[in-house]
Amino acid sequence: MKRIMVLLVLLAGTFGVAHAGTSGQALSECLKSSATQDDRRALVQWIFAAISMHPDLQTLTRIDADKRAQLEKQSAAIFERLIAVDCTELARQTIVSEGSEGFGGAFKTLGELAMGGVVEDPGVQAGMTRVAGMIDEQRILKALLSK
Repeated sequence: MKRIMVLLVLLAGTFGVAHAGTSGQALSECLKSSATQDDRRALVQWIFAAISMHPDLQTLTRIDADKRAQLEKQSAAIFERLIAVDCTELARQTIVSEGSEGFGGAFKTLGELAMGGVVEDPGVQAGMTRVAGMIDEQRILKALLSK
């Protein structure tokens, strides 16, 4: 079972463009509507912990191994529940009709929920806006308009 979860996460691991058909789209919608606020909060924490493993970010935060393992276990349980309980029939239809591409696209939805929970936060948006306010627009315009 753990190998299946690893495979599913890897399939969804690229948050690029996925081309899900109607079954995959229906599965994505089921995942979105079935994910509770607590699920979404847990996914935000998990994605932050995962991103913090990047070498350029490791010095900015400290998440101990026990906490990281807890977040990973909690997220795996959410993935399992969403597929094995909440959206089983749609997951089955997607695998049969669209294979791993449709199924991976549906799991991409969970990654988007997690990332959306981060970037849609007002505090995060304020931080991004502050950076935009520091950009010298005149310098950018001059560079773009001159030869």
